[in-house]
Amino acid sequence: MSEDSKIKNSLFSHWTVNLVGSNTTYSLNLFINLFGGLLYSFKVVPSVYLLILFGVVSPILFTLCLYNFIKNSSGAFLGDTIPDAFVSRSGNRLLMLFDVCLIIGFALLIYFGPLNYFLFRFLQTVFFPCVMLILLRFIYLSQLNRLNDDE
Repeated sequence: MSEDSKIKNSLFSHWTVNLVGSNTTYSLNLFINLFGGLLYSFKVVPSVYLLILFGVVSPILFTLCLYNFIKNSSGAFLGDTIPDAFVSRSGNRLLMLFDVCLIIGFALLIYFGPLNYFLFRFLQTVFFPCVMLILLRFIYLSQLNRLNDDE
């Protein structure tokens, strides 16, 4: 059985495998996210399209995949239990919706100007998306290890 088929079959799982399923795709996605986010953060290319792509779409996609993996986990991660709000269906969706609204809200504040400073642009388009991608890779690998140990 391949590693990809061991992960629960859903759209978010499919996206996760395509984002972080191999070292090559993970490295490529991390590099693209860093490069595009830095271009926007330093105003090398101050395009609203870069803000949308690297400050809204990518973080929302990473958030959806991350919350899906947390919801489908066994309730424990590296020996620690995950709070019930993250594992229960309604709590998971509520927290995911809250995070998505924060991402969109901060992007709007950057676009309209009140938070259009380097620090906020950097956090929105580079730091948080890269941290979520790294965490997604870490959780993906730990779930693969858990599935391999179960066999």
